[in-house]
Amino acid sequence: MTKQVTARAHTNIALIKYWGKANVALNIPTTSSLSLTLDKFYTTTRVQFTDQAQDELILNSVSTDSTRVSGFLDLFREKYGDFPKILVTSENHVPTAAGLASSASSFSALTGAMFGLLELKPDEKEMSIMARKGSGSASRSIFGNFAVWNKGWDDQSSFAERFYDEDIQLTMIVAELSSERKKMSSTKGMQLAQTAPTYADWVNKSAVQLEEMKNGIIKRDIEKIGRIAQDNALGMHEQNRLAREPFDYFTRQTFEIIEFTKQCYKEGFLAFVTIDAGPNVKIITDRATERQLLEKLHQNFPQIHFEVAHAGEGLKYV
Repeated sequence: MTKQVTARAHTNIALIKYWGKANVALNIPTTSSLSLTLDKFYTTTRVQFTDQAQDELILNSVSTDSTRVSGFLDLFREKYGDFPKILVTSENHVPTAAGLASSASSFSALTGAMFGLLELKPDEKEMSIMARKGSGSASRSIFGNFAVWNKGWDDQSSFAERFYDEDIQLTMIVAELSSERKKMSSTKGMQLAQTAPTYADWVNKSAVQLEEMKNGIIKRDIEKIGRIAQDNALGMHEQNRLAREPFDYFTRQTFEIIEFTKQCYKEGFLAFVTIDAGPNVKIITDRATERQLLEKLHQNFPQIHFEVAHAGEGLKYV
């Protein structure tokens, strides 16, 4: 009962978004997606067997509601056979539930740790499938650099895989506008977005954009990557505003950063935005531009904290 395993996974930011579920119970998406795993934000998770009556989660040194984690561990029990309750100790170096993919790194790290604890074969496809059940985006955090999550049609066909492992000198400048928990969960937000009259059009366009994005990455064309990512992300958030019950994750500062970034592009800077389910903005640029663009952002938004992130590594044991 003393055995323990620790795994670390990094967040990923989707350049082609996952926003909508074809199967809610299995987290099977309506679209395939493509992401970049970041070096800056990550989760480290340790698991060990315990003789307690229930699974326990200690998050950032605080005992936390373990309902979601326990439900996820029960999926391992159903698939791989019963085992004692688990003590999960997790350190999250990501603002939680604020649109910076904290659940992606968390469930990816937990998946990797459980594969190690149960001495399962470290099969990346199987890990991705299991991580997806905890949080859809976690399927991509198994991998470093660029990953594609194939939407699939059932449990075994919906998984992520590594797409491109070379460093193409892409930079993301993360504007941390808020570390507070978002007012609407991603799951609820997706359900509402799917009621938008233009949602099917966004899904169809996303499939085309995915292939264009792959081409841009292979050609190392960061301007093309940024342009497509920005259009895909802003289109995603437009579905939220057109939903049967309209809602918005953006704050005043979110809009200000978006407009400022668009103006920077007009002035000749390589600068594009992408935003997940939250107010925080990620600005896409390249290594040659990052310092000058960061200085410009600091000058215009001195009250906002910015982090510079690059391509990160995949799941690993620590």
